[in-house]
Amino acid sequence: MRLLLLALFVSFTIPLFSQATQGEIIYEEKINVHKSLPPEMEDFKAQLPEFRTTKRVLYFNESESLYTEMKKDETEENWSSASRRRGRRWKDERNLYSNFDEKLYLEEREFFGRKFLINGAGESIKWKITPEQKQVGSYLCQKVTFQDTSQNLVAWFTPMIPVSSGPAEYGQLPGMILHIDINEGEKMYTAVEINLKELETTLIVRPEKGDKVTREEYDAIVKEKTEEMRAQFSGNGGFRFRRRN
Repeated sequence: MRLLLLALFVSFTIPLFSQATQGEIIYEEKINVHKSLPPEMEDFKAQLPEFRTTKRVLYFNESESLYTEMKKDETEENWSSASRRRGRRWKDERNLYSNFDEKLYLEEREFFGRKFLINGAGESIKWKITPEQKQVGSYLCQKVTFQDTSQNLVAWFTPMIPVSSGPAEYGQLPGMILHIDINEGEKMYTAVEINLKELETTLIVRPEKGDKVTREEYDAIVKEKTEEMRAQFSGNGGFRFRRRN
């Protein structure tokens, strides 16, 4: 029944908006910093603002997308100057590129001062379709969910923009994701501005900078570094980031 509802939803909306296959979407990313901290860092809550709000832009067409930093960063306007200084070290700088035809996923990311070029998407998400619908701006959206042992996702996508993409690494649906809630407010992405238009060809650029690694290799590096940080905060000594050839 749910698949039938989705099929009907897609069949009625896509013909009306079949030309809306390129443009830009500005997303607001809202992270609950306090909720995201591991238990050993509880004492740091007083030194950090509870929420960190940033904005990023998704450029897309029928075959490619790029999720990247905005040219003018208005992302920390709700912080005090002291909070901004503390928050810069937490800034998540990355560019995510997808080529739908080639099934190519590249992520250009900086982690502790080292730049990486990660080849490969994360694990495929097996979305569960629900019958719920709602309006996000002027777009009718369908609700989907996913849950495993590490994350609880609730997303809203619209076939009115028939591109299988969305903010950050999220997509794999028959339409654009306009809102996603991760772990009940731990992190949220919301489309705050949608501009369907012909894009300049220079806006979507395939990333090339950084040490080339697979997704598995990058995850192993992050895991190792995280364990070193936890050892430090647990009083087991300091650490230094070790480069790999």
